[in-house]
Amino acid sequence: MNIGGVIMAAGLSSRMKEFKPLLRLNGFPMIQMTVQSMKNAGVEKIVVVTGYRGQEIVRALKDEDVILAENKEYAVTDMLTSAKVGIRKLGEVDGILLLPGDIPLIAPDTYGRILDRAAFLLSDKNRVHGMIPVWEQKRVHPLFLFQEAGEQVLAYQGECGLRGALKLMETEEIPVSDPGADRDADFPEDFLWMQAYARKTKGVSREICEAWYEEVELPEHIRAHCRAVGMLAGEMAGKLVQGGACLDVELCRSGGFLHDLLRLQKHHEQAAGDFLRIRGYEALAWVVEHHRGFAGKPRSVCREDVVVCLADKLVQETERVSFKVRYEKALGQRIIKEEKLKDFRICCELAKEFEVITGERLQELHISE
Repeated sequence: MNIGGVIMAAGLSSRMKEFKPLLRLNGFPMIQMTVQSMKNAGVEKIVVVTGYRGQEIVRALKDEDVILAENKEYAVTDMLTSAKVGIRKLGEVDGILLLPGDIPLIAPDTYGRILDRAAFLLSDKNRVHGMIPVWEQKRVHPLFLFQEAGEQVLAYQGECGLRGALKLMETEEIPVSDPGADRDADFPEDFLWMQAYARKTKGVSREICEAWYEEVELPEHIRAHCRAVGMLAGEMAGKLVQGGACLDVELCRSGGFLHDLLRLQKHHEQAAGDFLRIRGYEALAWVVEHHRGFAGKPRSVCREDVVVCLADKLVQETERVSFKVRYEKALGQRIIKEEKLKDFRICCELAKEFEVITGERLQELHISE
């Protein structure tokens, strides 16, 4: 299934009084986090439509692999025009995800529900034109359109903008449990809510991780290990997403960067979790607290905490090692600690699952800076 995305970021931000795409959430420009959220669903072909202060958006997305398109009439047109610009630039696809640039907090599961349903409907000639997620009886984001519905949007010349075009289509509602799908940044109070919710649910930028290293005076050799685990965790999550999983890649990456943040303290996992939780980073705290072992966890590689746990076991200091090397001391003992043996077996099971999903051998991935 070939799915593309259109993110519309051409507006003037007049109600917000600040330029929304560059407002920062967890250290990321908002527009970058919006792109990241769509990539968490495995959408690789994403068009970002710019307009007002477009070059600043281009610079903010320099590290993201996106297609850029410009709405030159941004000052006198509405979102429908930006949608048309993006759909034209996207070209031939099976379906299109449409999303305003100031809605960065959509959960991976919301995208997953929509795309799973789209895959099911794709072979139905009498299918609906598109799908809209619903949270607490309210239509939220992102909008999904099949290719033929995208063509109808391009042809629409009526009133009421994109809403007017949608009124002529048959859409299906998809129930989701996702407050982030309902929030944009039209007003300052909206952005305050988004800041708190981003801390609660998302990962953080590498710059924030490095600042926390400084704050706790983390020794350089532990920093180097954390960086290596973070890079590998992000790479693993990205491969899983490409294989069809829905994961928060940046939550995996930053969880790896921070997993040993307080390694010199007693019960360092809990200490680091407390450090993060007191600052409002609930999801990140959970990942860090549970990075060491597999006790009580569902045995699926498609979880952020499991990804970080596996990445940590594949990195010794800063070098990639196999699970066998990592566990060789315990496995070589005459009296094998049952917990370590169980962990080793689970690692091997998860590595097989990773290979089935991605088509790549987990222990052959390389760390890349």
